[in-house]
Amino acid sequence: MLDGWWQEQVAGGDARPLPAVYDPDLPDRAGSEPEQRQQHAVTSPRNEWESWWMYARGAARRFAQGISPPEIEVFGPVLAADEYGLLQADLSYSRLYAAGDGRYQKTGMLVVGRPAVMVGALAVSAAVNHRRKVAARRDAEQRWRDHQQIQVTMTNHRLLCNTLDAGFESYYYGGITEFYPDLDAWQLTLAFDGQVAPLRLAGPAVPALCLWTATAVLGDRWSRDSRLAKLLA
Repeated sequence: MLDGWWQEQVAGGDARPLPAVYDPDLPDRAGSEPEQRQQHAVTSPRNEWESWWMYARGAARRFAQGISPPEIEVFGPVLAADEYGLLQADLSYSRLYAAGDGRYQKTGMLVVGRPAVMVGALAVSAAVNHRRKVAARRDAEQRWRDHQQIQVTMTNHRLLCNTLDAGFESYYYGGITEFYPDLDAWQLTLAFDGQVAPLRLAGPAVPALCLWTATAVLGDRWSRDSRLAKLLA
């Protein structure tokens, strides 16, 4: 969601190569080689990816000059008195966690009868236990789960993720312990204190999310973060 005035301010910037477009259908894009990513680069001069990239670059330059971004109205979640919206966008959402501890309930079958019946019952029991064991191991793995498309609202205090199962989830900048922007993969990964599972967001608006999250968690050091250098190039 881009403010019209703000778009006018950045529209005059010189055109520069865009990072490769994040494609959720391509596995492990973050680990792709640069030349592989370039095959999926943005080519259209007018699309959502380029609009957000231009916004992020223009906003970064102007913020470095002391010019704050325009505020947007936020309806739905109630904001604090000193809180205001920065942007809203649809993004891919996932969380990193284990869904179990590896334990599972074994099935035991007591069968009395002919040997053939008993052998068959034991085979069925073994197959069921094997499936449960495999599922328990899979659940115990740390992996990205809860994949879904959501609306993200960014304010000067937090990220608000409107998830399908839990509704609005708030991630305050003060609780962020690790910050991993990846402009080439169009991904932002955050880790938090306490028992909160890491969060990954991906999509066209990620460059803007990386920018404003960096200004919130790094303060004046955001402009020296080499991972954001393309926004100021």
